[in-house]
Amino acid sequence: MMNRMIFIFSKTFHLQKSLVRKLTTIKSSKDLFRPLPTYLYHDSSVYQLERESIFAKNWIYAGRLDRLQKLGDYLSITIAGYPIFIYRSPLTNKLIAFHNVCSHRAGPIVPINTNNHGVALYGNQSLLKCQYHAWLFDSRDGSLKATPNFDYKFQSDEKKCLNLKQIHMEIIAEQFIFVNLNQTKDIPSFNIILQDLSNDMMSFPLDKYRHFESQYHLIECNWKTYVENYQEGYHIHSIHPELDRAVQPKEYVVTNKKNTYSIHYAPPRNEQSDQEKFLWVYIYPNLAINLYEKAYSIEHILPIGKNRTLLSYDFFIRPTENESQKDKQIADAKQAIARTLEITNEDKMICEQVQYNLNAGVYKPGYLSSRMENGVALFQNRIRDDLKHTKLQLE
Repeated sequence: MMNRMIFIFSKTFHLQKSLVRKLTTIKSSKDLFRPLPTYLYHDSSVYQLERESIFAKNWIYAGRLDRLQKLGDYLSITIAGYPIFIYRSPLTNKLIAFHNVCSHRAGPIVPINTNNHGVALYGNQSLLKCQYHAWLFDSRDGSLKATPNFDYKFQSDEKKCLNLKQIHMEIIAEQFIFVNLNQTKDIPSFNIILQDLSNDMMSFPLDKYRHFESQYHLIECNWKTYVENYQEGYHIHSIHPELDRAVQPKEYVVTNKKNTYSIHYAPPRNEQSDQEKFLWVYIYPNLAINLYEKAYSIEHILPIGKNRTLLSYDFFIRPTENESQKDKQIADAKQAIARTLEITNEDKMICEQVQYNLNAGVYKPGYLSSRMENGVALFQNRIRDDLKHTKLQLE
């Protein structure tokens, strides 16, 4: 959960209140919230319904615009079992998104990173040609263009059902690519929903950062178990000793916005430490972005089964123009990532043990704190909203 805190490029924790304080509020509500039923965290049928009702119906983070600048560049990623790709068309120089599934016999159009559970794979491909039987598609709209050696000429009405399935796509804060697999034509624009957040994110020099390193961590727990851990600072004192020495967990604040995202804030124990503007945000259902003036990180929480979650981290630095400082910047970055790994291992340990107990069939849902776990409440209420049309028991 607390990896947002560790990726800071100095020997001390640099925290600054000016941006985050104006975005966070403390509510005095004494209401108690009831958690989700236990079976939702380990039932195979629930995971399938989540794929269809959550990950196929909401705006989901896919990747970054800065990696798709050349004609033919692509991003291939699997989201909750759905293989998709985003492509910069050599014919239009525009980005377009499709399901990564050929209409012939389900071959991939661009490679899939199957060796690592379908995590983001960037590459370049001059044509939209199926990897299996070389069927060719138009990069402007995904329409079928050629079927080599098929020995049959499709009629126009037959070809319509053989086109690639296009996906809705939007770019947030001029950098972060989101997709929506919902086949409905008119869906709410994510840019409108996240307009305030996008403006806050663009107060950081997003075009100046450069990718530094990626990490992947497999956790044996349901994806919701991990997100809920991320959405509260209640456990810092018990689970994260180094972090507990750096921040004041009792003053940890999560402010929910537009029923879609949460802004996190924790004051440092040492008020005299050097200060740096920062923004920590969770975006429903499975993304966290942690922005600082000198660096930022992306934490993509990818479900790969009912009890398995892959954490995909991308770390970025804002390169210094001072040649004499470059070695130090790299050393600081490596040190920060090492601290992130330590925190990740602590979260992995507790999330896997919580999942073990959820699977045991003993736990009955208690209550959530209205102050310390309101971020968890936002997440669980969104789960209820997305699954309410199913026959699942949600209370």
